[in-house]
Amino acid sequence: MLEALYKYAQDNKLAVRPGFKAKKIKYHICFSANGDFIGFSTVEDDAEPPMCPDIGENNTQGDRCNFLVSKAEIVLNIQTEKSGKLLSKKHDFYMDLLSKASENDDLFKIAFSAMKNDLDKIRKEYLNAKYKVNDLLSIKVDNIALETSSDYKEWWENYYKSLQKETQYANRCFITGELTIPTDVVDKLDIPLPSSFNPKKSERAKLICYDKDAFESYGFEKCENVSVSKLAMLSVNSALNKLLRENSHQIAGMKFVHWYSQSEKDDIMSLLFSNIFDDNLEINNANKDEELEEDEDRIQKMFNSINKYHPKKNQPPLGKPRNKYYMLSMSAAKSRVMIRSYDEGYYDDLWNNIKIWFEDICIDIPHYGFKWCSLYRMNKRLIKKSSEDEPSGLAPKIMYAIMHNTPLPDTVAAKALAYIRSDMYSGDEERRTALIPDTAACQILKAWLNRKYRKEKKEESIIMEKLDPNRASAAYQTGRLMAVYAAIQAAALGEVGAGVVERYYTSACTSPALVMGKLATMAQYHLSKLKGDSPGLYIFFSRMLEEISCQIGT
Repeated sequence: MLEALYKYAQDNKLAVRPGFKAKKIKYHICFSANGDFIGFSTVEDDAEPPMCPDIGENNTQGDRCNFLVSKAEIVLNIQTEKSGKLLSKKHDFYMDLLSKASENDDLFKIAFSAMKNDLDKIRKEYLNAKYKVNDLLSIKVDNIALETSSDYKEWWENYYKSLQKETQYANRCFITGELTIPTDVVDKLDIPLPSSFNPKKSERAKLICYDKDAFESYGFEKCENVSVSKLAMLSVNSALNKLLRENSHQIAGMKFVHWYSQSEKDDIMSLLFSNIFDDNLEINNANKDEELEEDEDRIQKMFNSINKYHPKKNQPPLGKPRNKYYMLSMSAAKSRVMIRSYDEGYYDDLWNNIKIWFEDICIDIPHYGFKWCSLYRMNKRLIKKSSEDEPSGLAPKIMYAIMHNTPLPDTVAAKALAYIRSDMYSGDEERRTALIPDTAACQILKAWLNRKYRKEKKEESIIMEKLDPNRASAAYQTGRLMAVYAAIQAAALGEVGAGVVERYYTSACTSPALVMGKLATMAQYHLSKLKGDSPGLYIFFSRMLEEISCQIGT
């Protein structure tokens, strides 16, 4: 997993030098070339976060801060009721580094002088603008952002190295396999993860931690026992930050991220997380921006093309490696990243397996058409509403079953059935009198059964997405016959409480010949009543019984 994330960072040019990190700057303090304060400029939300100096977790005493790009309260020394006791020391540290950087870069010299002379004025204008004290600030001089300058970077790298602790060991890096001086500082991820202990909150967490005695075995101290280089760890964190920011989905109290070894135009994994299939495959374009419409249109086209995909035709050229996929789910627990699941495989296999998944969950709903079900919709049926955000061991198992075309856990069927019972027999009068159970729960049951039958090599029992009146199966046609008997009873007598299905279904499964004969006799009484009251229905049901009986045969 670490190697795959490191490669992703290398391929996407996310690998950075130690002491730098991509940061989402909110505002720039703007000065003229003469050092006059001009005002503030806002950074566009969709702007690519630039690489900025980062002190990491070298702030052991709590009186240091990030250089150049830091919180507004530190840069401008904004004292509030919530300000810590060390805020002034952090501001002094910030100004001290700005002064040292000015010896290596003329732009920093102008910025330091202007900040020193006009700090009160800048602070007052910032507060008057009602900007937030926790937003990240940087500085522009003559319309040049200081973080984009290159003259200061050599000085900063040397200063950053001076903060690192020395170790006598050079170990193999767990990520790259190269000899390295292990880093004893691993930064937290920028993007918060859902908490394993409090589902209502999120927290930033570290991917690697070593603050327990258990990590000091065999005479090694902490990081020397789990050695990773600073550069490799920064790259892995950068990869995870990018994936969490741009390509993550939260289900059942955990974040799912996925990526590919080669760039892939058609991200088949997006079909699993897309909600556009929850409304009868209809895309409602009303009140949607163009970007959302384009994204949904792309997903819709990809779904329509899923049946046209042929693995043999889509094999890579000779000598070129097959594209691989990677799937990772995680949550946070006391500032530690908890890896819930990890999976990898080949993209063409994934495509075929997701195609089979959509075939398994597809149901043709009368008067609505074909319907599919997203993972979000499934999750609401399988997890209690009070704990929808809590980490569940079921979600990774379902994801694995989808991606590898394996049977779903039996727990899935039990929970889907429980949801149907609760839904149809709840206190809600409208739901309690519904004629059909919840569609999504039925889709879950259909997928569970089909995969179970496929594993047991009972292909003749596979449940299809819609009725097949010509299916050559006596059991299948007998089931149809019982459904018609129930419909005839309802048409003739109306609401009768416990009807044909409720009273005879179980015994019909064990001794169909005995029960179906009895039901056939009862149906004749109901048909005679329909003949006088509704001749049209009498003819309709009579023809249907004749058709089904011919299919059953002798």
